[in-house]
Amino acid sequence: MELLWSSEDFVIAGQPYEGFPILLWDSMASCIEANQFFRYYLLRGAIGSKNSWPSTGRALYDFFSFLQAHDLDWRDVDRGEEISLLASYRKYCTDTCGLALNTTRQRLTYACAFYKFALDKHWVVRLPFNLEERIVKGKTSFLEHASARGRMALVNDAMPRNHKSLPKLNRP
Repeated sequence: MELLWSSEDFVIAGQPYEGFPILLWDSMASCIEANQFFRYYLLRGAIGSKNSWPSTGRALYDFFSFLQAHDLDWRDVDRGEEISLLASYRKYCTDTCGLALNTTRQRLTYACAFYKFALDKHWVVRLPFNLEERIVKGKTSFLEHASARGRMALVNDAMPRNHKSLPKLNRP
């Protein structure tokens, strides 16, 4: 697996896109699906910044490299195993690589967005994750303590919980 960055000669719809991520297999053939996702995801108006290109490119490069190193096919979302591809990748990021939870969350965010795109393109039959209800913390209201229900949101079950770290105190 190779991650390259385009030169000014890389043109889409008449516009040059220098520094755009391009993913290649070991054979140097284009990883077509990932590269189509990059074009869709990174050139939308919602993204709008070249600053997001490197993190998106590296995240998918890492995910596809993980799959390739473990002889897994990204299309195999119905593997019949208890642990999904994304859950296995999450465990690899946190346990094997020792990545911070925020880094792992960022990489999984892009991998999940790729799978949503793949589902829309009918490259996969279903998403390799489910949505589950979790209690979320946010701004609290004056009477929040009186609510027995709490704030619930549907979240992707492949994502690790978002733990906020406590501020470090300066000691004299």
